[in-house]
Amino acid sequence: MYFDEQFNAFVLGSSNDEALLNTLEVLLFKSSTSSKFNSVSDKLDDFWRSNFIGNLTVEQMNNENLILALSQYIRSKSIDKDIVIKLLELNQPRVIKAIRQSGIIANADHCSWEVLREINNQVDLLEFKDFLLTVEYIQLQYQERCNAYRELKNQTQIDQVTAMIFSSLYACEYLILSPKSIDNLYTKIPYQYGVEEYIPVENVWKAFNHIITSANIQKKEFTEKTLALIFKGTMMPFVLGQNLNDKLITSYDSFKRMVACQIDINLYRDQVIDSYCFDLETNYYLENNQLKLESSSKEPDLFSDKLTILSIYWLYRGFNSLEESPYLIQLDKGVNFKANLEALAKTQGIILQLEEVYGIKKADFGEVYDLSTLIFTMLMIQAHFEYNFVQPFKDITHNTKAHPFIALEQLVIEGLSRGQDRLPLNHTKMKDKAISMSNWILEGSGNSKKREMSRILDFWSQDLREGESSSYGEKSFYKLDGYMFSLPWVTFQKNFNTATINTFRKLYKNRANLKSETDLMEQNLAGLLAKCKGRVYSQYEPSESGVGEIDAIVVTDNKILVIELKSTYVKSSVKEIYDYRNFVLKKAAYQLSRKSSYVRDVFLPSLGLDSSQFSIHSWIVDTTLEFDHEYIDGFLKISFEELVIILNGHGQYFSNMLDNDNTNKNPLSAYEENLEALIKSIEDNAFWNTNLPLMSSIQDLNNASTLKA
Repeated sequence: MYFDEQFNAFVLGSSNDEALLNTLEVLLFKSSTSSKFNSVSDKLDDFWRSNFIGNLTVEQMNNENLILALSQYIRSKSIDKDIVIKLLELNQPRVIKAIRQSGIIANADHCSWEVLREINNQVDLLEFKDFLLTVEYIQLQYQERCNAYRELKNQTQIDQVTAMIFSSLYACEYLILSPKSIDNLYTKIPYQYGVEEYIPVENVWKAFNHIITSANIQKKEFTEKTLALIFKGTMMPFVLGQNLNDKLITSYDSFKRMVACQIDINLYRDQVIDSYCFDLETNYYLENNQLKLESSSKEPDLFSDKLTILSIYWLYRGFNSLEESPYLIQLDKGVNFKANLEALAKTQGIILQLEEVYGIKKADFGEVYDLSTLIFTMLMIQAHFEYNFVQPFKDITHNTKAHPFIALEQLVIEGLSRGQDRLPLNHTKMKDKAISMSNWILEGSGNSKKREMSRILDFWSQDLREGESSSYGEKSFYKLDGYMFSLPWVTFQKNFNTATINTFRKLYKNRANLKSETDLMEQNLAGLLAKCKGRVYSQYEPSESGVGEIDAIVVTDNKILVIELKSTYVKSSVKEIYDYRNFVLKKAAYQLSRKSSYVRDVFLPSLGLDSSQFSIHSWIVDTTLEFDHEYIDGFLKISFEELVIILNGHGQYFSNMLDNDNTNKNPLSAYEENLEALIKSIEDNAFWNTNLPLMSSIQDLNNASTLKA
């Protein structure tokens, strides 16, 4: 067997413990093993049937990589009952953790449950039995929630346009107005399940998208007439307060229940099932047939605050590069000039972020788009919705103290008097929208500008005829039979830094030019590190096989820095976050371990240097904030953006902005420190320790809330 051979080779000259660790690394992180098996399941089966598995000790069962390997085995298509029984008898808690980490709790029909239930009937293991009872309760609770939603959906039977209309009315009634929402990020909703606490507004968006994309599809193609009838019969009675009958009120009320139910499903999946599966510090148990959470002393999650600080940094950079944009002289200098200028600054900031952090200089998705226009279009639409819908709606409601629908009526009438569509569901023919926005295209004939804008609007739209989509975070519009629909409130709230990054790195992750982008990322990193006044070796190819390219090495008189660079998208679920840790960051740590050893044992001696005279520091640098400044298998993980800010000499930008209260003041300066200072600053977490306490002050600045995730 392959892994027996690997273990036996490793055990020569080392202990069983070291041989097991090395064999686990081959299983989990060595890509070449995949070519030796027909499937991942076969590879896992070979490992767990190896002879050395029969000699595992209780202590070895505590190894994190062993539990990860067992979790993958349990997640695979078939598991051996006798193997799992032996492991359970050796160490119940660790096998239970592996079952959790496999993620199969989210799938009650997974084939491994049949084997696990057989084991429970065959052997008397109290902790395992209690765990299965807890899982059964969690799965039953989840199924009851899903059944309740399906029943509501079947009773309500709304079509996609009606679902969009109800979503827009709901947003006006419950999401836009304070004090019902906190900082526009958290809210309370009607028919809210569970305890009376605020929930993230983003969960309402997810529910809207799920209901809209999975609603009934009209077989016949929509026309202006059919749409007009739906708007007249469904939206206008609420807006004008006329012809509002019991059937319509009941249908809207059922929609509210659907939203609450879908949010409850999503939160239960994320905060109970996925947290229990992947966050091994989260523990549930049953007490009097009720699910109880065992409290743990976790550090507060500062992801949102950190993301805000980074978003403001790129806005800051954007304001300082406005003169580089060809759009600057084209901006309308009227009443909307400030909003348009901010939209342009956000565009510039996102373009800088894409290039400097992700190595992205062009928008090539099979079809090529102008990157500036692609982003600027969305940010101008966002500004339009803010200043022509959201803010006027807030002002009317505040001044009149009226019900949201009465304020909405006034908003719509005022819009009509100005020739503007201020309905809460913005809709138009895509070709008409493209014509009206075509002057935002800087080059080409009139017809070519219209065609280009039509392509851009189509790019940012998800087609409702194509079925349910999970791309609501990236796609801002719905497309249906040549019509474009958008919810102004959702578009206004969207973080387009995140949306744009995820468009490139998640929706179109297999783009042909990804390799060239990775190369540019590594070159950008080398350019930054060159400011540390040391010798920089970028994309270094070791002389020994099996080590792999080293992304960056910096050598000074007494310090060595080795970096493994990774790029990914912004995660939106607990499962995505922990899968990234377990399968990408842990592999990066494995690679960095081998590369650091090579630098010490081979690279430095090849330069005529004595390794013992150097302090070697090895970092995982990646493009997300998950597990920021944590140690992954002994290696510090930091974000690329932190390095960008520090090595560009912008470390004080945040405090400078607060002191000057002037976003457009240029704080940019050269980096004047050395590698030793950089290492100390990063490993002491100085940047975040300085800037996170300032967050309470920045909350009152205009751009903070809209830039949050």
